[in-house]
Amino acid sequence: MVQSVTVSNLGFLWSVILKVCLVAIMLSSCSYQGGSDRPIVRKFSWFSYVAAEDIRKKCNSANNSQYRFVYNGIYNEQVRTYDVSQVGEGRYRIQINVTEEADISSNEFDLDDIDLFRPWRPKTSVTHVSTKEINMLNKTLTDIGFFDYPPPSINLSSISFYWVVSSCIDGEFQQNAYLWPEEEFKKAAFPKFLSMWDYTDIPINPPRETSDFSIYGTAETIRIRNHFNLKFGGNGLLGHNLLN
Repeated sequence: MVQSVTVSNLGFLWSVILKVCLVAIMLSSCSYQGGSDRPIVRKFSWFSYVAAEDIRKKCNSANNSQYRFVYNGIYNEQVRTYDVSQVGEGRYRIQINVTEEADISSNEFDLDDIDLFRPWRPKTSVTHVSTKEINMLNKTLTDIGFFDYPPPSINLSSISFYWVVSSCIDGEFQQNAYLWPEEEFKKAAFPKFLSMWDYTDIPINPPRETSDFSIYGTAETIRIRNHFNLKFGGNGLLGHNLLN
């Protein structure tokens, strides 16, 4: 049996679930430990995920190569993540998640299979590629100085467009970022490779000039949500500060 859920009812159920989950998560760590396709996990471990703390922690010469690409196309509009991990000799697995603004104006569900988180779930695609293809991807990173130059010192705003790239290769962890409209962002070729492996059928949110008012429709900070900055520290760790 399929029924529709009103915005108010769904919003109420979501708020109740959030409160319950918030208590559970507050009692545990907000460090990312997997499950980026689950809305609650993404919500409360996002900064850990973007900082690739899980990759950094396990990065040693005994581990296989691993990459993480995160595209912030305005946090409230579109976020794309690409997790690349070696799963065998000459074989890599790529999981792509694309999260967009949730549409809760109308949601239908099967009473035998209720999924109240559906509007917030990312669209996911998984594919496998060869070492040769990953070597080509790696070359695009080399070409823009990913391994040679420090990350930018400026803030990465949640209402801007940027890539955060992390890798573990031969036991060495690397992380960098590319902010639009900086020249490195425009020259980066790795987005083209990632797009070839992306089967979500969701086009990338193209960069544009933004402001608090153009995104939120208000200058009142009390009405603005999910507004934050990311910033690299001297030790290379990616930190954050919530603006509201």
